[in-house]
Amino acid sequence: MNNQWSDIRRSLTHRCAGLGIPVSGTFELTPRCNLRCRMCYVRLTPEQMAPIGQERTAQQWLEMAQWAKDAGMAFLLLTGGEPTLRQDFCEIYEGMAQMGLSISINTNGTLLTPELRALWHRLPPAQVNVTLYGTDREDYEALCGNGEAYDAVVDGLDWLQQEGILVHLNTTMVPSNAAKWQQLEQVAQQRKLELRMTAYCFPPNRRDQSCFQRLEPEEAGRLIVKDILFREGPEGVLEKARSLTTPLPRSCELDNGEPILCMAGRAQFWITWNGSMAPCAMLTQPTADPYEAGFAAAWQQLRQLCAPIRLCPDCVSCPEAKTCLNCAAVTLAETGRFDGKPEYMCRLNRAYRQELCALAETLE
Repeated sequence: MNNQWSDIRRSLTHRCAGLGIPVSGTFELTPRCNLRCRMCYVRLTPEQMAPIGQERTAQQWLEMAQWAKDAGMAFLLLTGGEPTLRQDFCEIYEGMAQMGLSISINTNGTLLTPELRALWHRLPPAQVNVTLYGTDREDYEALCGNGEAYDAVVDGLDWLQQEGILVHLNTTMVPSNAAKWQQLEQVAQQRKLELRMTAYCFPPNRRDQSCFQRLEPEEAGRLIVKDILFREGPEGVLEKARSLTTPLPRSCELDNGEPILCMAGRAQFWITWNGSMAPCAMLTQPTADPYEAGFAAAWQQLRQLCAPIRLCPDCVSCPEAKTCLNCAAVTLAETGRFDGKPEYMCRLNRAYRQELCALAETLE
């Protein structure tokens, strides 16, 4: 049922992209968080927030949800920061749920209060994405600055699964927890949950970088291959290795690079905590102001601004492009421009392909 629902949503989103319908939205309710994760791209303190803007009220978010629904939004992700940190989160969630929207939540899973549990028991979300940073208190202390948070996450996961709420586990690999990747996968298997592991961390282009940490690109590429072997077995490795020899179909060589190929700015949008509309979380430009212009007008403006964006011309003819994770957001974050060449991603992809081929040779 989960895969069927995902397929339906994916198909609908692609159709809406061709029609210019904003079927999928994300509301970033706050940049505040009760954890202090080293690789976070958005977390801000109230003092850091003050010169940038202020959080929108519950009423403003509810009005925005209605405007977006009227324009075609059916799927809504509520995220942060930590969205459940807001004292009015239950008010926001219930109001949006009563609009008939399919709502998913990004959360660290530490703040599932009795009030929130009662609400989700009555009006369950379509999906809850819980980020798992480690397998014990020590991991959470090292990466998130709060060892006791681990116990709260485990308790929250237990409750969500008992309720029958669809849960996905997310995890991000950085130097302090990279050695735990297999243990994290085992936790997911024991709970019969899907784990989405991220080995690539965007540079924190929306906050101070002084505490930022991420894997070296070669380490990230190798880790992705190890995870494929663990989840898909030898056949999964061999199948992906064989696919490396199949070139990407190209109708022509583009002198000015490819446009945005994902759904960002085509069928999906992101509204930040202080009210700016962007194509996705990691694209700090272009933006529009849905509060000033109105949602429908801001969406059309964003679409027009995204249309002429072109990526690095060299990437179009790169023989390794098929497996590269590069996108407009990566390019902008890594190089500060859309047509730049993100060397970090080049190195990651090269290491991934080399590791994949080397491992496949030992398995054949």
